[in-house]
Amino acid sequence: MKDKQKGLMDSGEFLAWVAQYDNMELAYCEVVLPEKIDKVFVSSQQRAIKSAVYLALESKTSDLLVEVDARTFMSGKIKLPKKLWLFVDRLRWYFNLRSLENRSHTIKRARDFIEKLKETEDVLIISHGLFMHVLIAELKKEGFEGSVDKKIKNATVYTLERGVK
Repeated sequence: MKDKQKGLMDSGEFLAWVAQYDNMELAYCEVVLPEKIDKVFVSSQQRAIKSAVYLALESKTSDLLVEVDARTFMSGKIKLPKKLWLFVDRLRWYFNLRSLENRSHTIKRARDFIEKLKETEDVLIISHGLFMHVLIAELKKEGFEGSVDKKIKNATVYTLERGVK
């Protein structure tokens, strides 16, 4: 997905960009999928569903896999770069300073999803960057192993396998 939003924006413009982001056109590319997939779970957000459709995968959507929604940290007409709006919001999320979803809520959501996976072996998950970081961290606490980029990349398959306990 190519986000072409440049320049400064006030809180209203930032929230409008957030609302539009999920419906932006995706830039599709070739993705090599694992040979064996028992089940595919997809975030209920449009950009994830579009990816599953593009990959021609039969899937089950889950609200547990949605991205952490971006929020403003102040209102008014002060214009800031989009990256600053996002950075401050993620800091507030990390330190549990948001009234809506904060890091504790996201971890619980990831753990709830992992609980649903207990009986399934080979799962493909189509989700979003920040949530994937949390989900992967929680899977590793459960004994899963695998290599993941520090910054989650679009259209990249990351493989985690249940380690020997």
